[in-house]
Amino acid sequence: MAIQDASIARDYYQGSHRRRTASRWRVRRDVLAKLVLTVAFYAALWRATGMWYGLPANFDDGASVDPLPMKLMLYSLIPLSGLYFLLEQRQFIRTFSRISPLIGVVAISCLTSIVFSIDKGASLKGLAAVIVLAVPPLLYRARYGNVEAFRILGRFAIAAAFINVLYTAAFPQFAIMRGSYAGMVKGAFYHKNTLGQFCSVSFVCLLSTQKLGRLRYSTLVRWAAMLCLLALIVATKSSTAVVLTMFGSVMLYAIRIIHVYPNRLFRSFVVALLFLLVGFAASFIYLGVASAVAEAFGKDLTFSGRTNIWEQLFPLIWDRPITGYGFAMFRQPDVMEEYVKVTFDARSTHNTYLELALNIGIPGVGAWVVFLVTRLFRKMTIVESDQEQSGARRKEIVIIILIMLGSMTEAGMMLAPFILWPHTVIALSELRPRLLANRRPREA
Repeated sequence: MAIQDASIARDYYQGSHRRRTASRWRVRRDVLAKLVLTVAFYAALWRATGMWYGLPANFDDGASVDPLPMKLMLYSLIPLSGLYFLLEQRQFIRTFSRISPLIGVVAISCLTSIVFSIDKGASLKGLAAVIVLAVPPLLYRARYGNVEAFRILGRFAIAAAFINVLYTAAFPQFAIMRGSYAGMVKGAFYHKNTLGQFCSVSFVCLLSTQKLGRLRYSTLVRWAAMLCLLALIVATKSSTAVVLTMFGSVMLYAIRIIHVYPNRLFRSFVVALLFLLVGFAASFIYLGVASAVAEAFGKDLTFSGRTNIWEQLFPLIWDRPITGYGFAMFRQPDVMEEYVKVTFDARSTHNTYLELALNIGIPGVGAWVVFLVTRLFRKMTIVESDQEQSGARRKEIVIIILIMLGSMTEAGMMLAPFILWPHTVIALSELRPRLLANRRPREA
């Protein structure tokens, strides 16, 4: 009897020890997984901005757009994503298991465009960079939710705001542009337009959607960073950035009016009505305000020669309407020089929709736009009981709208490894944090 009791006790304590060991490993694994994802997320944001010391103030200097440290940072995202896969395989697979059919159409269009690309090597590199930069933000958003994702975006925006102000003061020979953009501030970025885009979206990310409580040191730091962002927006003399900042700030609080009504059917009706009204008014209001701002900065109604570029590029769409010229082709300087003849150095199409149509064809850009609109409509009609999640969702809505509007006059704002791609991925995702995944699964 004593021998039997001893055997039972040994089995009990061994089982208990195994459970404690497994529990400790799960805790350590979760901590390590969050560390890996956080590092990868920050690295993706930094790589997307392209901020670095000594980028030329004049494009005629011929320096590389993508310095070696930026390339190494991009390559580092691959082993970091692989390490996270080893730590949390089920979560990794869940993140990519529910893909919208529209994204499938876009993916097929991208791959098809590579097959018929005029430069297959450049197209493959461009698509690989887009995918690598999208994975860490998407994994973080799926694992920890939109509230935590916006905390990371906010911290990065605060750091970037202070860094660019200090960099401009310390190294004006690099931070203030020369040549045709003389006097316009670009900070540690490659171009003043990318700095303006980043500052406008970052300003919206830092706006508070909660009631003002007790004044904290972190609140003062956030307000100081927002003032720096506004100063940088003005210093860039980017009419697009000024318009996006104004629109984004107003929309963030205007959308809250819709969210007051808990009935989803009523929200759907209101959102559909707003889409119709905005569809008729956007061309007049947005272009009118943008033109006024452009005139205030001493520019003309053609958006600094953009319309001249569009007139030359638009007919090219019909030469390859299905396959396009190849993914990322019209981001290549030599391709732009071949097809665009203007008095100045045209380095981009200055229109993301036109760029995508030229790169991947009409079916691809059509599926992408439909995906954006349907995802935006769905996010606006979802009822959220949690105030923090509701505020984060409103920011996602505003980011999608800003990127869609900004894409009218700027290139590379979607499906490109540039400044706002991580923001776009986070805003478009609908996956809930892992703890809520079984309750309300959503598409990635």
